[in-house]
Amino acid sequence: MTSSEHRPAIGVIADDLTGANATGVLLTRTGYPTASLTELRWPEGGLDGYPCIVIATESRAVPADEARRRVADAARLLLDHGRRPMAKRIDSTLRGNLGPEVEAVLEALGPGSVAVLTGAFPASGRTARDGIHYVHGVPLAETEVRHDPLCPVTQSHVPTLVGSQTGLPVAHLPLAAVRAGAEAVARAIAEQARQGVRILCADAETDADIQALGQGMALSGVTCVAADPGPLTAAFVAASVPPVRGRVLVVAGSVTDLTRTQLDHLQAETGARLIQVDAGSLGRGGEDAEAEMRRAVDALAAIPAGEPVIGVRSSEVLSVDPDAAGRIAAGFAEIAARALDRLEGVKGLYTSGGDITVAVCRRLQAGAIQLDAEVLPLAVQGRLVGGLRPGLAIVTKGGLVGDRTAAVTCVRHLIKL
Repeated sequence: MTSSEHRPAIGVIADDLTGANATGVLLTRTGYPTASLTELRWPEGGLDGYPCIVIATESRAVPADEARRRVADAARLLLDHGRRPMAKRIDSTLRGNLGPEVEAVLEALGPGSVAVLTGAFPASGRTARDGIHYVHGVPLAETEVRHDPLCPVTQSHVPTLVGSQTGLPVAHLPLAAVRAGAEAVARAIAEQARQGVRILCADAETDADIQALGQGMALSGVTCVAADPGPLTAAFVAASVPPVRGRVLVVAGSVTDLTRTQLDHLQAETGARLIQVDAGSLGRGGEDAEAEMRRAVDALAAIPAGEPVIGVRSSEVLSVDPDAAGRIAAGFAEIAARALDRLEGVKGLYTSGGDITVAVCRRLQAGAIQLDAEVLPLAVQGRLVGGLRPGLAIVTKGGLVGDRTAAVTCVRHLIKL
């Protein structure tokens, strides 16, 4: 069973790559690891490690029919890979094929689905009141976007602008309704859906307005899609789906006295739940090793999802030959790989011991480690390159490195990423 079977799987469709990335990073900050596709196809390596996928269709300046086709293709791609399109990213100055692109997403979601559309992005000076879209307080059609060489916008009233691009029923959600709170927004969306409205153009001037809209969409009982520059998408996703909580998986096979002290301090300081693994069983190989690996993985999987630091540590090993030492390292690596398949929301690995680190990287088929930061002398944070878990953060540390606080420092670095 792969991690993607446990994670909420959602998709966002954007009309250009920079917009896709801008929305994707908002989702990442909200707690949903996000990957942005650079082509309209699924990568060969898969994307199990990313609950959110953003696809750019590069359709802003193409003819309406072509834009509709590209977005429909993107929606099908997401659905074929188990991702529900929850958002259609639009330009914050409402350029492009808003109507046809939103139509394509709604068609993919089926009858009764509703797009809540707003260009509001308060942090960027984009607001909407009485249906009028403003850029730093200036009505949209009075800004330089009116003269955009590819996608000029000559209408400031959003319902009118969107209605001119689609045959779907369009309505307006005024600011007073938004500020009545999330439950009022939910009732308004449900009522508009009953009346057959498919695109609801919403006012918003503040981040609190955006939050009320997103929460209302989640509460409405209607299949909604956010059509916005990003903030509403983040609010809607956060309100709809529990975020992937950041967890750190500790894989500590080193048996030095210093490592034991560090792990004891880690458990005392952070409440880390570390399962002790019988290294002797791993060293013997065969059925003994397999039984011990299954036991350790089952024990990890039984730890409540809210525990942020979990992992395995080694029992004492008095003396082993090189072959047994290799089997022990391989056993810890196998435990790590199986645990990653079963655990929810692991954002990083902390490995202690050079042989353990090498074995884990080999088992995960990572051809390299992208080096990002020195956490402390001789302990480095990077990300796996290629293999089964591309992009997974890792902190590597030797068994004789650091003082008693070193493991705490390394794990806290990963939690903060």
